[in-house]
Amino acid sequence: MTIKNCVFKFSRGLVLAASSVFVGNAFAEDLPLWELGLGVGALHQPYYPGSDQTRSFVFPVPVPVYRGKVLKSDDEGIRAELIDDGRYTLDMSLDFNLAIDSDDVDLRTGMDDIDSLLQIGPSLEVMLAENDRDQWLLNLPVRVNFEIGSNGLTESGYTFAPNISYFHKFEFGGKPWRASAALGPQFGSRDYQNVFYGVDPQFATDDRPAYQASSGYSGSRLLLTMRSKDKDRLWLWFLRYDNISGATFDDSPLVERDHGLSVGLIYSRFLFKSKKMVKR
Repeated sequence: MTIKNCVFKFSRGLVLAASSVFVGNAFAEDLPLWELGLGVGALHQPYYPGSDQTRSFVFPVPVPVYRGKVLKSDDEGIRAELIDDGRYTLDMSLDFNLAIDSDDVDLRTGMDDIDSLLQIGPSLEVMLAENDRDQWLLNLPVRVNFEIGSNGLTESGYTFAPNISYFHKFEFGGKPWRASAALGPQFGSRDYQNVFYGVDPQFATDDRPAYQASSGYSGSRLLLTMRSKDKDRLWLWFLRYDNISGATFDDSPLVERDHGLSVGLIYSRFLFKSKKMVKR
């Protein structure tokens, strides 16, 4: 198989909102070279898949858009686009997950905190079918994980999350909308699984025995989004369902339930725009 499309892309993780928060346009038109939106987001989610406790927070959201010839920030994320083919895309994607204070999670009381996680790696995207309103994609992302702590970056295993994604464009209330659904299994290395589900001997108690997670299947995930962007504002709603039944770590003492739901929204208004226009 020959890869004809190669890009480097920054994809926003769900904890920051959801990936690809922009909506593309069906036809070429003149648009500002750059735009900057400022807004607010809200998120409610389990501390980690398998946790019975949840957290909610509100956060500011900058939304940069840049339509350069090579550097772009749009419906595909922030990336340096090298070759454009249309059927195959090979990109280097980034995700980020916020740290977890173990004292906020009853089952982890007394354990080390979970540092913020930076995930980076290649992703092969294959266009399966496409028309003016619909797209079916196969995504094959592999990411190496790094914990960001007091000692800098520490490598902590890798993940593989293949999924089938469906996108549908439509209009509602005179505004363009894009709905999407992505479904697929999750896999992780032993080091990655132990970040969330391992219990080192020094943290073992009568109710929390020492435990080492194994590599392999770590559950399945469904992500649903509704997005709308015009020249003035952006709306995004998203829902993520995780099911870890049958995962290699489902007998960890840090697992309370086999499913969890995350929900969130983002609203932003575009306040700054360039006078220079480009063809999109």
